[in-house]
Amino acid sequence: MNKLAIDVLPVIGGWINKLKRKILKYNLNYIIMPLLYLIIMTFMVNAEVIDTKVIDKLTVKKMDSYNEIVITNDIKKKEILKKYNLTDYEFNVVCAITLAEAEYNSYDDAYAVINTIYNRTKSNRWVKSVDNKFGAGKGTSLYYQAISPKQFTVYASGSYKKYMGVTDLVGYNAIIDFLYTEDILHNYLSFRSNYVKVAGSETFSAKGNNYFNEV
Repeated sequence: MNKLAIDVLPVIGGWINKLKRKILKYNLNYIIMPLLYLIIMTFMVNAEVIDTKVIDKLTVKKMDSYNEIVITNDIKKKEILKKYNLTDYEFNVVCAITLAEAEYNSYDDAYAVINTIYNRTKSNRWVKSVDNKFGAGKGTSLYYQAISPKQFTVYASGSYKKYMGVTDLVGYNAIIDFLYTEDILHNYLSFRSNYVKVAGSETFSAKGNNYFNEV
């Protein structure tokens, strides 16, 4: 095999993996992945690396990556509804609250908000609190954590309603990506707006919320 190909192919593979999340973020999966695959195959031919085993391996990897990345949001949503035992309405409410709470329709901040709601379903304290309000077993639900009284102001004010059924924002993609992959960004249970300074808090976008855990 051509030495150049041996040295360069692993680098290209690593580069592609790093691009995956960005590709999902901007919903460019249908364009970018086929193009990258074409570039790799062109490089292999030009480098004279027509090795059957190598081609087979790359084909399998390509098919795995391609199948993984071209799954539509609608298909992912169906899996999410089953996974989290949500009705379509409950899912839409969770999404609307998340989009309303995320600052400036930021992908990263929407991802961080839904991550926070998810974290509460795993926290004994938050689960017990919601169970007390809505009944046993409700505390592990994303929906009941999201509508819990005195938690999310956008729900209390009703301002979240303008985002009901909205699926064309990058923030919606962030919600789908997080719930489908459960790729945890942080372990915080609370947040405040960007202009509200909280000691020891962390932000995930330039104008995003401040995330923290209350003492």
